[in-house]
Amino acid sequence: IKNFLTGGMPVHICIAQNYPNPFNPVTSIKYQIPKESFVTISVYNLLGHKVVDLVSDIQPVGYHNIMWNSTDMSGKSVSSGVYIYTITAGDYRAVKKMILIK
Repeated sequence: IKNFLTGGMPVHICIAQNYPNPFNPVTSIKYQIPKESFVTISVYNLLGHKVVDLVSDIQPVGYHNIMWNSTDMSGKSVSSGVYIYTITAGDYRAVKKMILIK
């Protein structure tokens, strides 16, 4: 994500690959929003079951960073494996994968 490095206001919405990846037990996901939007960032297992919503709120213009501590909606630690994370904001949707190694 070029603008994460160069500064300035974001001109498009995007989400970066989580870092570190693979991770244990915490990873960071950066994203940028060029206009105030309702944003949802969710994590799914490979069976398509939702593990947790990391963001589900109106987000202001700018650069954002959310951490995931490898826990589910009830706060329980999830198992090692591949997880999918999605961002939805307006008409924009992106999907990326990450790997948890314990």
